[in-house]
Amino acid sequence: MEFYNYHGVMMKNLVLLLLMCVMPTMTFADNADVFGRLPLVSQVQISPSGNHFAYMRDMNGKYAIVSQSLTSKAKPQVFGMKEAEIRHFTWVSDQHLLLSLSTTQYSPGDFETFTMHRKGILDVKSNQVTWLFKGNSFRKYIGSPTLVSKLPNDEEHILVTFPYRHLNALYRIDLSDGDHERIFEEHNAEDWLTDDNGEVYSYQRYLGEKDKWVNFYRSDLEHDFIRLTTIKGGKEENFKPVIVNMSPDRKTIYYWQYDDLAILVKAKVEQGVVGQSEVVIENAPYDIEDTIWDYHNQQVVGVVSFEDYPEYYYFDQQLAQVQADLKATYQHAQIDITSYDRNKERFIIYLSGEKYPERFTLYDRKAGSIQPLAEGFPIKDKSALGHVKSYRYKTSDDVEIHSFLTMPAGDAQKPPLIVLPHGGPEMRDVMSFDWIRQFYASEGFAVFQPNYRGSAGYGKKFKRSGHGEWGKRMQDDIDEGVHSLIEAGLVDPKRICVVGSSYGGYVALFSATVKYKLYQCAVSFAGVSNLGDMYLHAKEQKSGFSYWRKNIGKTAFEDLHKISPFHLVSKKTLPVLLMHGTEDTVVPLFQSKKFYKKLVSLGDKDSKFIELEGEDHWLSKGQSRNKFLFESLKFINTHIDENSKLNTEVGH
Repeated sequence: MEFYNYHGVMMKNLVLLLLMCVMPTMTFADNADVFGRLPLVSQVQISPSGNHFAYMRDMNGKYAIVSQSLTSKAKPQVFGMKEAEIRHFTWVSDQHLLLSLSTTQYSPGDFETFTMHRKGILDVKSNQVTWLFKGNSFRKYIGSPTLVSKLPNDEEHILVTFPYRHLNALYRIDLSDGDHERIFEEHNAEDWLTDDNGEVYSYQRYLGEKDKWVNFYRSDLEHDFIRLTTIKGGKEENFKPVIVNMSPDRKTIYYWQYDDLAILVKAKVEQGVVGQSEVVIENAPYDIEDTIWDYHNQQVVGVVSFEDYPEYYYFDQQLAQVQADLKATYQHAQIDITSYDRNKERFIIYLSGEKYPERFTLYDRKAGSIQPLAEGFPIKDKSALGHVKSYRYKTSDDVEIHSFLTMPAGDAQKPPLIVLPHGGPEMRDVMSFDWIRQFYASEGFAVFQPNYRGSAGYGKKFKRSGHGEWGKRMQDDIDEGVHSLIEAGLVDPKRICVVGSSYGGYVALFSATVKYKLYQCAVSFAGVSNLGDMYLHAKEQKSGFSYWRKNIGKTAFEDLHKISPFHLVSKKTLPVLLMHGTEDTVVPLFQSKKFYKKLVSLGDKDSKFIELEGEDHWLSKGQSRNKFLFESLKFINTHIDENSKLNTEVGH
């Protein structure tokens, strides 16, 4: 992998905030330039000492890592990759960043392109990177090491896990040169829990189809690992939930419990037997989505739940007070503490919402100050942004759907509508800043984002109710939400288009082929058009097949054809713009290419297909985002009025 670096080409002072203007009079090409880019700055994090910070900086549509002093006027260091995408980083010492990267590689033997993930240690003083596990024994792996512990008591090493042949192993990594020492290994093991010194006290191991994943545990270093059990119905059985944390004396464990909603619970462990659970936190009617780990050690300090915004609930009293202070200062926004120094005096705060287009600030508790650092989308005139509100409606079978409706700025009555279903499908939308949503709103469109059944965050029953419902109840949820908006007089019933990516792209294609009386056109990025082919691709990728089969359903190929847009194309199909990245390994390029060829074979002259060279499944390049917005709006403006004249009847 080639890399490049710059010295002193960045901002000369701490405040990175750049200002641009978004005005209602701007052309859509201008708005595409503002919203259709990578966030200018992303993932701002502070070093353990609090004397430095680092962030990802957009440079010509690609991210580089910038490290900068908070205490001196030293020039920033900039590190970027030519052949790979930098996905994430974290401070692992005051001098080192652990980088996560990905690139694609074609395998002639498999006739497939795979996404390869790699880890590197960046020395912010020398601005040089050391790659982990670069020997021949590890090159065949698609995945990369996973950070287990930053080892707060050892500033020269970190602990990672990585598979080796038939073993899963823990390695102590030397931050100075990347050398690794295998310190613990076990067959088919994962989910390690260690103390701050790197001593293992718990892990899960796969024991076969009968027992599946089982927890192994020890209370101290003097004892061997034992299999954890629990008592159910008077019988002893294996304890299987993933342990996410332990008390310092290791007599209490914390884990997820799923009845319908996901909640965090704790239980006592005595002689290897897990006792009755006790609720730590629940947040009905929403799931507890994830744990929040301390930035410096392996302790759980809180949880996050997705409501209108992601909401962060801290057990750590200092962090809870910081969160409360910030919520009182910034209302109607996502407030995320991204990182903090070891003394919990300096904090990097991420704000996201209608008024905060991905803003980062430095909060200094000791000085009592809040200083802006940067905005991902530096927009001066925020009054031009669309207004996002929560919108709930009932379906024909009496299911409540939580959705979001963005109305354009100004007093437009019954604006045209963009239906923007999320991907996944086991994901969900929130009210945090959304660049696609705000782009269309800036162009005078209302934007509708329903969390249809099958979406995450609303409990196991709601999520599972979407399994096997592609093109069925999940589609009905979206269409009935559109009818609800029409009946409420909120949007123009004759000017509606569907835009989506991945599963959302599937919805766009299905809407164009089957729901052509309700919509006027469709835009699909990386959409699934043929479900049978998607099964085969997932098998070839050697990952994700169980996810696709669970979501789409265990259905014969003949039945999959009935809900596959590719097999439903007709002369009634609406104009479709298909866009797809050539390096997409999740939904392959042929899903769009074959669909377009079929449209052309039926004489369709209105639809269009655009390949995005070098782009992946996530629109990771700024140039691709810009082109997606520009071309999609040009296409929509061409067809949304033209086809409304043909579809005078609003119906399914």
